[in-house]
Amino acid sequence: PPPSPPRPPLAPGESFETAANFTMEVGEAVCSASEAIFPAGCTDSGRRRQLSEFTANVTTALIASYAALDPPLTITEEQITVTEISEPSDTPRVVSVVIVDLGGQGPSAEEIAESTNSQDFTKNMNEQMREPVALES
Repeated sequence: PPPSPPRPPLAPGESFETAANFTMEVGEAVCSASEAIFPAGCTDSGRRRQLSEFTANVTTALIASYAALDPPLTITEEQITVTEISEPSDTPRVVSVVIVDLGGQGPSAEEIAESTNSQDFTKNMNEQMREPVALES
């Protein structure tokens, strides 16, 4: 698809409405409590991906997961802020996700919020990330 035109800059004091704000766990806990005490028996199973690469992967997965819904939602990268709140070696990795409504461009805050809470969205995220994903609002 052609890139969407850049949105006009916000006027002073103007802000976009937050449409969805949730944390998401990606992956499964690899270590049991006893293994965590003896780290030699505990691997991070190659999850030490770069932070920026991981959050970029989550962003890409979010966009694809909304687009795969019925009806599809078009969410752009500019609307999404993904912040990792776990350590890169933690399992599962935990991210905070904030998606804003672009004020008349694209889906409404209500549509985004409703879609985010759907089973299909979580299923899509699992498929996109190729590992278990758990959303918590």
